[in-house]
Amino acid sequence: MLLSIFGGFAILLSGCAVENEHIAKLPLFEAKSDRIPGLDPPHLRKKIIREKGAKGATATESEREILVAQLMLEYQTSPDPNMRREAVDALAKIPHPQRDRYLLEILQDENPFVRLSALEALGKTYSGPKEDWQALLIDRMKADTDKDVRVVAIRILGNISPKDTTSDSYRTVVVELGNLLYDKVPAVCYEAMQSLQKITDKDYGNDINRWVHFMRYVKGEVPDLPAERTFAERMPRIALPMFK
Repeated sequence: MLLSIFGGFAILLSGCAVENEHIAKLPLFEAKSDRIPGLDPPHLRKKIIREKGAKGATATESEREILVAQLMLEYQTSPDPNMRREAVDALAKIPHPQRDRYLLEILQDENPFVRLSALEALGKTYSGPKEDWQALLIDRMKADTDKDVRVVAIRILGNISPKDTTSDSYRTVVVELGNLLYDKVPAVCYEAMQSLQKITDKDYGNDINRWVHFMRYVKGEVPDLPAERTFAERMPRIALPMFK
């Protein structure tokens, strides 16, 4: 009887050994990809879009047609504003006769960051009539619902506007920027003063009272210009720590 007990115990151990041998050969866990067939993850899609923009800068005319069509399809079908921005940035790098038209259409995008990318791209690529570009920038800085888009429009306008004080364009731009001195958004007021300084060559710094006085002079409401900043006023102020 004792022998049979030992025999059964040996058979049990041998079975466990065989079973454990198979278990040892199994992986601890099975790695599975989280990728969906036919759908690239966001980081890979961004890489592909950027590569298209880089390739389009030196591509042939026929290749550019294909790349621009692909980027516009990406923009039109993507619900992700980050992907639409990537498509806009890539599109801006490709010389194409319809590029500005596409970017102008994208200025109507519902997402402010996409509109911002399109506006910044147009600031580098726009090749149409300067008067049309100025009118568009004035419209964006007045009507856009996002303050950052407005600020960029003001900045671009200050960089491209003429300094010929006798031209109608000069007066139009100066008056429109002057109207923004009363805007309720501080960043818009500040950028308006910066652009006015570039266009008029008047040094009133960020003194909004002097700029308001200047605008009244432009409109013929006061006879004299305000005094520009003195050398002392232009010097940066350094706050020294208090000594006890």
